[in-house]
Amino acid sequence: MERSALMGASRSKTDKPQRRQFNWFAIIMIIMFLLAAVKLGEQALTFKELNQDRIRAEERLKAAQEENQQLLEEKEQLSDPEYIEKLAREELGMTKQGEIPYVYSKK
Repeated sequence: MERSALMGASRSKTDKPQRRQFNWFAIIMIIMFLLAAVKLGEQALTFKELNQDRIRAEERLKAAQEENQQLLEEKEQLSDPEYIEKLAREELGMTKQGEIPYVYSKK
């Protein structure tokens, strides 16, 4: 019994208190998770900006298509002599031979 008592006593003197080991794996995993979260956030912002750009481009396309349709209709009307006469009278102030133009001015 003395021998075991001596061994127990000698172990307690030579054993140092165990320090808590630093878990490098957990630290590395947390850092990688944070980096991935930052990257995903950046990509989400980029996706949102691209989506807004697409919406604006679709609106510009729709406006251009409407303007194109109006121009095509006007082009068809320009082959009509009555429409040309109407434009000449309203925009250029032209008259037929023998007509007297009437100019109205506000004062």
